[in-house]
Amino acid sequence: MTPSVLPGEVPLAYTAVPGAGTPVLLVHGFGSDFELNWERTGWVRALAGRPLIGCDLRGHGRSGKPHDPAAYTPEAMAGDLVRLLDAVGAERADVVGYSMGARLAWELALAHPGRVRRAVLGGFGPADAFAGADLDRLGADANSPFGRVFRAGAALPGADTAALEACARGQAAHPFRPDPAPRGVPLLFAAGDRDDLAAGAPVLAARTGGTLARVPGRDHRTAVAAQAMKRAAAQFLAAGPEPADEGTGGATGAGEGAARTA
Repeated sequence: MTPSVLPGEVPLAYTAVPGAGTPVLLVHGFGSDFELNWERTGWVRALAGRPLIGCDLRGHGRSGKPHDPAAYTPEAMAGDLVRLLDAVGAERADVVGYSMGARLAWELALAHPGRVRRAVLGGFGPADAFAGADLDRLGADANSPFGRVFRAGAALPGADTAALEACARGQAAHPFRPDPAPRGVPLLFAAGDRDDLAAGAPVLAARTGGTLARVPGRDHRTAVAAQAMKRAAAQFLAAGPEPADEGTGGATGAGEGAARTA
């Protein structure tokens, strides 16, 4: 399937797969894109039958790649997700995010709770993923957890290193805060039990009244492809009632888009 492009100040490449029920918005992590994070890891197959919406976040994949850190605030990137939901006619969606994508799913649920029915926050905890990296030496800072993710993302074909650096700086300038938390949106925190970047996920789940799923033997790089994580997410999303008036959520179209994420 060929991705479509949502025009705007920062164009967004996106994929909309038809299906029945509440649409699922898939939000990838730092240095990845829709194809790498979700299609190659089997998530599209695991969620078959549901309408799927996924984009390449700004700075990533086939989307626009500004070099200004101010373009990568959590507010701006979550705003892209709202713009995408509007474009495909999805008034409400389930959201599945991984790592930085989970942070954006949190921001979306916090700022626009009426647009989010349920949210899966994968590879995510209260620790700031960008805090442990030397932002002046990202290309050489391979020993920190985020440094390894940055180098992996920068090595992918088509990666724009300057855009990735700007994204890291833009996110780091707005550290994650657990308070306030999204209200009225059920949350699932899912992470590998060896994932340093998701350390503290059990604490965050307890504080928010969320559900916790641990993936045995997996770290930040490998957890997203684990069958256990996909099963936990699918079961969590299926647990909530379907709004009677939602139908397919308007998510139709074509395009498609594994896993190097932060």
